[in-house]
Amino acid sequence: DTAQSVKEKFGKKLYNALLKGEIPDLNKILDRDDITIMKRAIFSTQRHCLPPVTTHNMIDDSNDPILNTIRRIGLFNNRTDRVKVHSVILILDIKWNFFEQSPSGSLVCQFQFHSSSPFLCPSGIYIVDRRFRSPDESCNQLTQFLYGFCQQSRRQRIIQRNRTERLSDLLDWRYLGR
Repeated sequence: DTAQSVKEKFGKKLYNALLKGEIPDLNKILDRDDITIMKRAIFSTQRHCLPPVTTHNMIDDSNDPILNTIRRIGLFNNRTDRVKVHSVILILDIKWNFFEQSPSGSLVCQFQFHSSSPFLCPSGIYIVDRRFRSPDESCNQLTQFLYGFCQQSRRQRIIQRNRTERLSDLLDWRYLGR
């Protein structure tokens, strides 16, 4: 709401300046009130703790090899971290076909369907397959994903980030909950 209201005021000021045939002074388009409102909005959304790396709490997370590796190498989703981790924990039971009944599972299938590699979507969403692999194999797969990402040019990373942002609504819990 804050961004929308500031955007509307900014747009009107920009439009009026252009109608007058002037190049707008960007220092005057945003006034002190706009900056104060934006600072308040940013401050109100800031966390005092780090965001979670998993979608669910685990009963015995201290023995999970993936979470232990995340802790060991320090991937805690700090603001300055270049790599962010979001692990979707799926517990599969033979009696209950989770992939047919869950939004997350259907998303995995969607990402795999649109990808040339079964576990890498060009959109930037990487899927580490832990179903039929040992923990070491899954760790190696994650390592390959991260290494491949680090090998990309700045332009390739920007394109991939933009594609991921376009898909972010698919992973919004407002829609996943349905």
